Amino acid sequence: MSNRAFINHWRYDDGWHNTPAVFRINDPSVPEKEFREELVGWHCWVYPTDDQDFEEWMKQNMKGEYDCTFRFNSGNPMYTVMIKDDQDATLFKLTWM
Repeated sequence: MSNRAFINHWRYDDGWHNTPAVFRINDPSVPEKEFREELVGWHCWVYPTDDQDFEEWMKQNMKGEYDCTFRFNSGNPMYTVMIKDDQDATLFKLTWM
């Protein structure tokens, strides 16, 4: 297996998001901040040298909840990755970054 990939935007999201003022201006009931449980976790974009190896590695090594979605970023094939479990995130980081 080739553990080569370009990783972009590695970050942790705590689930709290600011609601843009344009959505709140005419409706004071809209909260300034909103918590979204489904977004809590580690996030990044992955550009692997071998898509099949990368997908297989994710299936075999991620024990907790995660999402690995193939996409095109301006025509470039990539994966958006979201990992919920801290141990899985550590393994991912140590392997791919």
